[in-house]
Amino acid sequence: MGRNLKYQFLNAINKNFGSGGKDKHAAKHAGKFLDTVYSYAERKNLTMISSQIADFIKTNYPETKMLYEINSDMIQDFFNKKAESKKCNNETLQQYRSRINKIEHIASDVYHINVNWYKDIIIPAVVSTTKKRSISMSKEHYNKIMDRAYEMNSKSKAVIALEFVGRFADRVSECCKIQKRDINLEKNTLHIHESKGKRSRDLSIDNKIKFRDSDISNHEFLENIYNRLDKDTDRVVDIKEDSVNAYLSRAEEALGFRDLYRDADTGIHCIRKAVAQEMYDNLREEGIEKREALNEVSHFLGHGNNRDECIKAYVLNIH
Repeated sequence: MGRNLKYQFLNAINKNFGSGGKDKHAAKHAGKFLDTVYSYAERKNLTMISSQIADFIKTNYPETKMLYEINSDMIQDFFNKKAESKKCNNETLQQYRSRINKIEHIASDVYHINVNWYKDIIIPAVVSTTKKRSISMSKEHYNKIMDRAYEMNSKSKAVIALEFVGRFADRVSECCKIQKRDINLEKNTLHIHESKGKRSRDLSIDNKIKFRDSDISNHEFLENIYNRLDKDTDRVVDIKEDSVNAYLSRAEEALGFRDLYRDADTGIHCIRKAVAQEMYDNLREEGIEKREALNEVSHFLGHGNNRDECIKAYVLNIH
């Protein structure tokens, strides 16, 4: 194969350039459409994106010298950086993904290698500084808020709500609806009843979230709450949602970082985003594939499977 990555890409594109009398529509039906570059415009686009990928890998993965050494995580990282730079919109990233599909087929055909980049690419959200939902709370700030509450011996039920958000990524509306009967210590589940879209779900108490820095496990935390309540219908957080949000805002103000989250929809949403990323990171560290990890996080948050546009508002770093 030889030479650098940029040359290897270009060589593959040029070798498969030109229809040579091939029928484009017939090739589509035969499943061979992706093996041929049919126009100068297409060759230009493929050369451009492959050159960008080669430069990116040279900078970020300098030990990678051959096309067959490129893996899907490198390509995903390329897409993540493109989204973070804000130089590409979602439509452009979709076009890039399509071109990578073509390059993958061309490289496999010319060099007789088995590369698999396209299938696992998930288009990340293009982060906008004006988009409120892009604000995520840092783990350090969240735990400072919780530590402050306990150091002050706060009796506010809002503190319990914030514990639920940090441990289970619950919406504030969900926190204020949870009843004693929703805590099942034997099955290790927390039931969320008719939340957004009237959907109910059971969350694992032993989840893959480590956002809350505490010696008290999730099971112990829920057991303490369960034992303090009398009736099965007693609410765990028997205050209004606005009271929880107001408490969080006051805590941020007291700790000196309110301005960082002032433009967010709600402070609770900032925490949910951060917890979602934490859960995703932990799942990926365990070797869970991207799609499976995103679906698990999406379900935990109260969304469905394969909700890419939705989950990308929460998990900004898809790796």
